[in-house]
Amino acid sequence: MCGETDSELTVNTVDYSTSKECFDIHKCIKCGHLYTNPRIKEDSIGPYYDNPDYISHTNENKGLFGRTYQFLRGINLRRKISYVDQVFSGKGTVLDYGCGTGQFLEALVASGKKSLGVEINQNARKAAERFGSVYSSINEVDKGVEVITMWHVLEHVYDIHRLLSEFKKRMLKGGYLIAAVPNPQSYDAKHYNEFWAAWDVPIHVHHYTENSIKTLMGQHGFSLEKVIPMKLDSYYISLLSEQYKSKKEKRNIKHWFRGAYVGALSNVKGKNTNTSSKIYVLKYN
Repeated sequence: MCGETDSELTVNTVDYSTSKECFDIHKCIKCGHLYTNPRIKEDSIGPYYDNPDYISHTNENKGLFGRTYQFLRGINLRRKISYVDQVFSGKGTVLDYGCGTGQFLEALVASGKKSLGVEINQNARKAAERFGSVYSSINEVDKGVEVITMWHVLEHVYDIHRLLSEFKKRMLKGGYLIAAVPNPQSYDAKHYNEFWAAWDVPIHVHHYTENSIKTLMGQHGFSLEKVIPMKLDSYYISLLSEQYKSKKEKRNIKHWFRGAYVGALSNVKGKNTNTSSKIYVLKYN
Protein backbone atom coordinates (compact mmCIF):
# COMPACT_ATOMS: atom_id res chain seq x y z
CA MET A 1 0.00 0.00 0.00
CA CYS A 2 2.80 2.41 0.85
CA GLY A 3 5.48 1.29 -1.62
CA GLU A 4 7.79 -0.23 1.00
CA THR A 5 9.39 -3.55 0.01
CA ASP A 6 10.48 -4.88 3.43
CA SER A 7 8.06 -7.25 5.13
CA GLU A 8 7.91 -9.97 7.76
CA LEU A 9 6.09 -13.29 7.92
CA THR A 10 3.05 -12.97 10.20
CA VAL A 11 0.92 -16.08 9.67
CA ASN A 12 1.24 -19.39 7.85
CA THR A 13 -2.25 -20.65 7.11
CA VAL A 14 -4.17 -23.06 4.89
CA ASP A 15 -6.84 -22.88 2.21
CA TYR A 16 -9.22 -24.90 4.38
CA SER A 17 -12.22 -24.58 2.08
CA THR A 18 -10.87 -25.78 -1.27
CA SER A 19 -7.30 -26.82 -2.02
CA LYS A 20 -5.84 -27.47 1.48
CA GLU A 21 -2.63 -25.75 0.30
CA CYS A 22 -0.48 -23.67 2.65
CA PHE A 23 0.00 -19.92 2.17
CA ASP A 24 1.98 -17.22 3.96
CA ILE A 25 0.71 -13.83 5.05
CA HIS A 26 3.27 -11.06 5.30
CA LYS A 27 3.12 -7.67 6.99
CA CYS A 28 4.65 -4.49 5.61
CA ILE A 29 7.31 -3.17 7.98
CA LYS A 30 6.30 0.44 7.32
CA CYS A 31 2.51 0.66 7.12
CA GLY A 32 1.45 -2.66 8.65
CA HIS A 33 -0.58 -3.79 5.65
CA LEU A 34 -1.04 -7.57 5.48
CA TYR A 35 -1.04 -9.50 2.22
CA THR A 36 -0.86 -13.06 0.92
CA ASN A 37 2.67 -13.65 -0.36
CA PRO A 38 3.42 -15.21 -2.73
CA ARG A 39 -0.01 -15.19 -4.28
CA ILE A 40 -1.59 -17.24 -7.04
CA LYS A 41 -1.39 -15.51 -10.42
CA GLU A 42 -4.63 -13.71 -11.14
CA ASP A 43 -5.35 -15.72 -14.30
CA SER A 44 -5.01 -18.94 -12.26
CA ILE A 45 -7.13 -18.01 -9.23
CA GLY A 46 -10.49 -19.14 -10.69
CA PRO A 47 -10.39 -22.78 -9.50
CA TYR A 48 -9.94 -21.63 -5.89
CA TYR A 49 -13.45 -20.18 -6.05
CA ASP A 50 -14.89 -23.46 -7.37
CA ASN A 51 -16.30 -24.66 -4.09
CA PRO A 52 -20.01 -25.43 -3.59
CA ASP A 53 -19.69 -23.94 -0.08
CA TYR A 54 -18.60 -20.55 -1.47
CA ILE A 55 -21.97 -19.22 -0.45
CA SER A 56 -21.73 -15.61 -1.70
CA HIS A 57 -21.94 -16.93 -5.27
CA THR A 58 -25.09 -18.94 -4.57
CA ASN A 59 -28.57 -18.48 -3.13
CA GLU A 60 -28.26 -21.78 -1.29
CA ASN A 61 -30.45 -22.06 1.79
CA LYS A 62 -30.27 -25.77 2.45
CA GLY A 63 -29.20 -26.99 5.87
CA LEU A 64 -28.90 -25.07 9.10
CA PHE A 65 -25.80 -23.17 8.00
CA GLY A 66 -27.31 -22.09 4.67
CA ARG A 67 -30.59 -20.98 6.26
CA THR A 68 -28.77 -19.11 9.02
CA TYR A 69 -26.51 -17.39 6.50
CA GLN A 70 -29.47 -16.27 4.37
CA PHE A 71 -31.36 -15.01 7.44
CA LEU A 72 -28.37 -12.96 8.61
CA ARG A 73 -27.78 -11.73 5.07
CA GLY A 74 -31.32 -10.34 5.06
CA ILE A 75 -30.61 -8.36 8.22
CA ASN A 76 -27.35 -7.08 6.77
CA LEU A 77 -29.05 -6.02 3.53
CA ARG A 78 -31.38 -3.69 5.39
CA ARG A 79 -28.47 -2.21 7.28
CA LYS A 80 -26.45 -1.74 4.09
CA ILE A 81 -29.30 0.16 2.46
CA SER A 82 -29.42 2.47 5.47
CA TYR A 83 -25.69 3.19 5.10
CA VAL A 84 -26.19 4.11 1.44
CA ASP A 85 -29.20 6.28 2.35
CA GLN A 86 -26.98 8.33 4.65
CA VAL A 87 -24.71 9.46 1.80
CA PHE A 88 -26.81 9.16 -1.39
CA SER A 89 -28.30 12.41 -2.68
CA GLY A 90 -29.92 10.93 -5.78
CA LYS A 91 -27.71 12.85 -8.21
CA GLY A 92 -26.18 9.71 -9.69
CA THR A 93 -26.12 5.93 -9.71
CA VAL A 94 -25.24 3.38 -7.02
CA LEU A 95 -22.74 0.81 -8.28
CA ASP A 96 -22.35 -2.46 -6.38
CA TYR A 97 -18.92 -3.74 -7.39
CA GLY A 98 -18.66 -7.50 -6.94
CA CYS A 99 -22.43 -7.86 -6.67
CA GLY A 100 -22.47 -11.67 -6.55
CA THR A 101 -25.92 -13.07 -7.24
CA GLY A 102 -27.52 -9.63 -6.85
CA GLN A 103 -29.24 -9.56 -3.45
CA PHE A 104 -28.01 -6.04 -2.72
CA LEU A 105 -28.98 -4.89 -6.21
CA GLU A 106 -32.46 -6.21 -5.53
CA ALA A 107 -32.57 -4.25 -2.27
CA LEU A 108 -31.36 -1.09 -4.03
CA VAL A 109 -34.07 -1.40 -6.69
CA ALA A 110 -36.71 -1.99 -4.01
CA SER A 111 -35.58 1.21 -2.27
CA GLY A 112 -36.10 3.18 -5.49
CA LYS A 113 -32.47 3.84 -6.40
CA LYS A 114 -30.90 3.82 -9.83
CA SER A 115 -28.33 1.07 -9.57
CA LEU A 116 -26.09 -1.30 -11.49
CA GLY A 117 -23.54 -3.99 -10.73
CA VAL A 118 -20.21 -5.44 -11.75
CA GLU A 119 -19.53 -9.16 -11.26
CA ILE A 120 -16.73 -11.16 -12.89
CA ASN A 121 -18.16 -14.60 -12.06
CA GLN A 122 -20.33 -15.62 -14.99
CA ASN A 123 -22.84 -17.77 -13.09
CA ALA A 124 -23.31 -15.20 -10.32
CA ARG A 125 -23.61 -12.40 -12.89
CA LYS A 126 -26.34 -14.27 -14.76
CA ALA A 127 -28.34 -14.57 -11.53
CA ALA A 128 -27.83 -10.89 -10.70
CA GLU A 129 -29.05 -9.72 -14.11
CA ARG A 130 -32.62 -10.26 -12.91
CA PHE A 131 -32.27 -7.05 -10.91
CA GLY A 132 -30.80 -4.71 -13.52
CA SER A 133 -27.71 -3.98 -15.57
CA VAL A 134 -24.74 -6.07 -14.50
CA TYR A 135 -21.38 -5.90 -16.25
CA SER A 136 -18.33 -8.13 -16.26
CA SER A 137 -15.87 -5.23 -15.91
CA ILE A 138 -15.65 -1.70 -14.55
CA ASN A 139 -14.59 -0.66 -18.06
CA GLU A 140 -18.19 -1.11 -19.22
CA VAL A 141 -19.60 1.32 -16.65
CA ASP A 142 -20.40 4.91 -17.71
CA LYS A 143 -19.68 8.08 -15.77
CA GLY A 144 -22.16 9.44 -13.24
CA VAL A 145 -21.74 7.10 -10.27
CA GLU A 146 -22.41 8.73 -6.91
CA VAL A 147 -21.92 5.77 -4.55
CA ILE A 148 -19.84 2.61 -5.04
CA THR A 149 -20.29 -0.29 -2.63
CA MET A 150 -17.91 -3.21 -2.13
CA TRP A 151 -19.21 -5.78 0.35
CA HIS A 152 -16.26 -8.04 1.16
CA VAL A 153 -14.78 -7.56 -2.30
CA LEU A 154 -11.81 -5.21 -1.77
CA GLU A 155 -9.74 -8.00 -0.24
CA HIS A 156 -10.06 -10.04 -3.48
CA VAL A 157 -8.79 -7.31 -5.82
CA TYR A 158 -5.26 -7.77 -7.18
CA ASP A 159 -4.49 -4.39 -8.78
CA ILE A 160 -6.34 -2.17 -6.35
CA HIS A 161 -4.59 1.00 -7.52
CA ARG A 162 -5.83 0.51 -11.08
CA LEU A 163 -9.36 -0.23 -9.88
CA LEU A 164 -9.52 2.89 -7.72
CA SER A 165 -8.29 4.94 -10.68
CA GLU A 166 -11.14 3.50 -12.77
CA PHE A 167 -13.62 4.28 -9.99
CA LYS A 168 -12.53 7.93 -9.95
CA LYS A 169 -13.09 8.27 -13.70
CA ARG A 170 -16.73 7.35 -13.16
CA MET A 171 -17.49 8.96 -9.79
CA LEU A 172 -19.10 12.30 -9.19
CA LYS A 173 -17.02 14.65 -7.06
CA GLY A 174 -18.15 14.36 -3.48
CA GLY A 175 -19.26 10.78 -4.11
CA TYR A 176 -18.71 7.93 -1.69
CA LEU A 177 -17.04 4.53 -1.62
CA ILE A 178 -18.42 2.15 1.00
CA ALA A 179 -16.19 -0.88 1.53
CA ALA A 180 -16.59 -3.77 3.98
CA VAL A 181 -13.52 -5.91 4.73
CA PRO A 182 -12.45 -8.44 7.39
CA ASN A 183 -10.42 -7.00 10.25
CA PRO A 184 -7.21 -8.96 11.02
CA GLN A 185 -6.74 -6.93 14.22
CA SER A 186 -10.01 -8.15 15.79
CA TYR A 187 -10.17 -10.39 18.84
CA ASP A 188 -11.44 -13.39 16.86
CA ALA A 189 -8.58 -13.00 14.33
CA LYS A 190 -6.01 -13.09 17.12
CA HIS A 191 -7.83 -15.88 18.97
CA TYR A 192 -7.93 -18.24 15.98
CA ASN A 193 -4.65 -17.06 14.43
CA GLU A 194 -3.83 -19.42 11.51
CA PHE A 195 -7.32 -20.97 11.72
CA TRP A 196 -9.13 -17.64 11.30
CA ALA A 197 -11.59 -18.22 8.47
CA ALA A 198 -11.42 -14.66 7.15
CA TRP A 199 -7.83 -15.12 5.99
CA ASP A 200 -9.55 -17.10 3.23
CA VAL A 201 -6.33 -17.64 1.30
CA PRO A 202 -5.55 -17.52 -1.56
CA ILE A 203 -8.65 -15.70 -2.82
CA HIS A 204 -8.09 -12.95 -0.25
CA VAL A 205 -4.91 -11.32 -1.51
CA HIS A 206 -5.07 -8.31 0.85
CA HIS A 207 -5.89 -8.19 4.57
CA TYR A 208 -6.66 -4.58 5.42
CA THR A 209 -6.11 -2.78 8.69
CA GLU A 210 -7.66 0.62 9.32
CA ASN A 211 -4.25 2.20 8.86
CA SER A 212 -3.63 0.51 5.51
CA ILE A 213 -7.09 1.58 4.32
CA LYS A 214 -6.23 5.19 5.17
CA THR A 215 -2.86 4.86 3.43
CA LEU A 216 -4.33 3.35 0.28
CA MET A 217 -7.37 5.58 -0.03
CA GLY A 218 -5.46 8.76 0.77
CA GLN A 219 -3.26 8.13 -2.25
CA HIS A 220 -6.37 8.26 -4.44
CA GLY A 221 -8.11 11.27 -2.97
CA PHE A 222 -10.51 9.47 -0.65
CA SER A 223 -10.89 10.56 2.96
CA LEU A 224 -12.17 8.28 5.70
CA GLU A 225 -15.47 9.67 6.99
CA LYS A 226 -16.75 6.87 9.19
CA VAL A 227 -16.03 3.31 10.39
CA ILE A 228 -19.04 1.07 11.02
CA PRO A 229 -18.77 -2.24 12.93
CA MET A 230 -20.15 -5.46 11.40
CA LYS A 231 -20.97 -7.43 14.51
CA LEU A 232 -22.84 -10.28 12.85
CA ASP A 233 -19.72 -11.26 10.92
CA SER A 234 -17.92 -12.35 14.09
CA TYR A 235 -20.39 -15.23 14.61
CA TYR A 236 -20.16 -16.48 11.04
CA ILE A 237 -16.36 -16.25 10.96
CA SER A 238 -15.96 -17.82 14.40
CA LEU A 239 -18.19 -20.75 13.44
CA LEU A 240 -16.08 -21.49 10.36
CA SER A 241 -12.88 -20.97 12.34
CA GLU A 242 -13.98 -23.53 14.94
CA GLN A 243 -14.54 -26.05 12.18
CA TYR A 244 -11.13 -25.37 10.64
CA LYS A 245 -9.42 -25.55 14.02
CA SER A 246 -11.00 -28.94 14.74
CA LYS A 247 -9.97 -30.24 11.29
CA LYS A 248 -13.48 -31.68 10.82
CA GLU A 249 -15.06 -31.92 7.37
CA LYS A 250 -18.52 -31.08 8.70
CA ARG A 251 -19.76 -28.59 11.27
CA ASN A 252 -21.17 -29.95 14.51
CA ILE A 253 -22.99 -28.59 17.54
CA LYS A 254 -19.72 -27.86 19.37
CA HIS A 255 -18.62 -25.60 16.53
CA TRP A 256 -21.88 -23.67 16.76
CA PHE A 257 -21.69 -23.14 20.53
CA ARG A 258 -17.99 -22.31 20.63
CA GLY A 259 -18.30 -20.05 17.59
CA ALA A 260 -21.20 -18.18 19.17
CA TYR A 261 -19.22 -17.71 22.38
CA VAL A 262 -16.06 -16.42 20.67
CA GLY A 263 -18.11 -14.25 18.31
CA ALA A 264 -19.91 -12.63 21.22
CA LEU A 265 -16.66 -12.19 23.14
CA SER A 266 -15.04 -10.60 20.08
CA ASN A 267 -17.88 -8.08 19.82
CA VAL A 268 -17.66 -7.23 23.52
CA LYS A 269 -13.90 -6.74 23.37
CA GLY A 270 -13.99 -4.94 20.02
CA LYS A 271 -16.90 -2.64 20.94
CA ASN A 272 -17.58 -0.42 17.92
CA THR A 273 -13.99 0.06 16.83
CA ASN A 274 -12.37 -3.36 16.43
CA THR A 275 -14.97 -5.90 15.29
CA SER A 276 -14.40 -8.96 13.08
CA SER A 277 -15.28 -6.93 9.97
CA LYS A 278 -15.52 -3.19 9.41
CA ILE A 279 -17.29 -0.96 6.93
CA TYR A 280 -15.27 2.06 5.77
CA VAL A 281 -17.20 5.04 4.42
CA LEU A 282 -14.86 7.08 2.23
CA LYS A 283 -15.54 10.36 0.47
CA TYR A 284 -14.05 11.22 -2.92
CA ASN A 285 -12.80 14.78 -2.57
